[in-house]
Amino acid sequence: MTLDELRVQAAEIIGGLDGFPGPWMRETFLKVPRHVFVPDTVWVWRQDAYRPVRASDEPDTWASLVYDPRHPLVTQVDDGQVDGGAADARGALPTSSISALNAVFTMLAAADVHPGLKVLEIGTGTGYNAALLCERAGEANVVSVEVDAGLAEEAVRRLAAAGYLPRVVAGDGECGWAGCAPYDRVLCTASLRRVPFAWVEQTRPGGLIVTPWKTTLQPHGMACLRVSEDGGSASGHFGRPMSFMDLRGQRRPEFPLKDVYTTKSWDESRDSRTNLDLSSLDDNFHARFALGLRLPGVHADREGDAWWFATADSWAYVRDGGVQQWGPRDLFAEVEGAHQWWRAAGEPELYEFGLTVTSDRQVVWHADPERGRRWELPV
Repeated sequence: MTLDELRVQAAEIIGGLDGFPGPWMRETFLKVPRHVFVPDTVWVWRQDAYRPVRASDEPDTWASLVYDPRHPLVTQVDDGQVDGGAADARGALPTSSISALNAVFTMLAAADVHPGLKVLEIGTGTGYNAALLCERAGEANVVSVEVDAGLAEEAVRRLAAAGYLPRVVAGDGECGWAGCAPYDRVLCTASLRRVPFAWVEQTRPGGLIVTPWKTTLQPHGMACLRVSEDGGSASGHFGRPMSFMDLRGQRRPEFPLKDVYTTKSWDESRDSRTNLDLSSLDDNFHARFALGLRLPGVHADREGDAWWFATADSWAYVRDGGVQQWGPRDLFAEVEGAHQWWRAAGEPELYEFGLTVTSDRQVVWHADPERGRRWELPV
C-alpha cells in the first residue's frame, strides 16, 4: 500500500474506534501527511534494546509503523547520542517520539482548540503535532518549544516542507515562552510530575493547560487545568489516562532498589504478614493511580509472584502474604494504608481526582478541590 493509502486506512481504523472526538479531526488527519514528519530512521524494541528501522532498508515496515493508529513511534534514543546508521546500533532510552494517533487526538480534544486561539506547545519533537495545531488554530497562533536544538531545527525544516510556518523555539519548555504570552492553551507532549508555574503565568485567565502527568507508581495520566480568573492558580480534574515520554527535566528516576538493597539489609530486615491482595496493582488502573497519588516517591516492581517496593532509603518485599522490609520507613504499612483509604473512599476512579497548581504548591485532591480530601505533593 502507498503512504496515502495507509493514511486513509488508519483514518478508518481510528474512526471505527471513535478516535476522532472532534468533527474537524478526521479531515485534518487526512490533510497533514504524517510520514513527512518521520525521520528515515525510527527505533523499535527488539529483544533487549531499541534497534533502528530504516525507510531505505525496510520501507514497508517503516510505513506501517508510521501509520499504526494505536502505538507511538520512537524517533530518537539516548538523546541522539546513538548513530542510527551503524550496523549494530542499539539504544536504551527512548528520548523523542511521534505520539500514538489516538493519544494525539485525545489531547487535542481535551484542550478544546478552536480557530484563532493562541497555543503554546511544549515538546515540538518531529513537528507533526504542531502541524495539526497550525491547521486548527492557524500557524500565526502556534508557538512550539523544543529542548533539543537539533530536533527543533529538523522540525522547522519538516514543517516548512509541509507548508507550515509556526514559531519554533529551541529552549527549555519548563520555562514556557513568555515572548508571545498570554496563551489560550498550553499543551505539553511529554509527561511530568510537577506542572511549571511559568505555564500558569503565561496562560490567560480561563485558559487551559493540558499535559500528561505521572507518579512513580503510575506513568499514565493527563491533567486538564483551567487558570483562575486572577491568574494565580490552575486547577482541574485528571482526564483520560495516556502515556508519553518524560519531560527531559523531569525524567522518572530509575527504580531505587539497587541503591538500598544489600544482602546485609535482607539479614537485618523486619518480617510480618499481610492480607492485602496486590493484584489491584496489576489489573486495576484506578487503584494504582490512587496509590501513586497517596505515595509520592514510592516505586513498585513485580518479580514473578512477588512485589518489591522501594524509596531512596527503604524497601519492602512481599510474597504469598509474607513481608520483609528494611529502612527507616514502614513502607509496606504505607502501601496498606493507601489501599485501605482507596477502598474506604469507594474505590474512586482516576477521573475523580484533580490537581491544583499555585506558585509554591501542587495539591492533589479527591472529588472537590475545596471540600474533598487534599494532600500536597513534595517538591
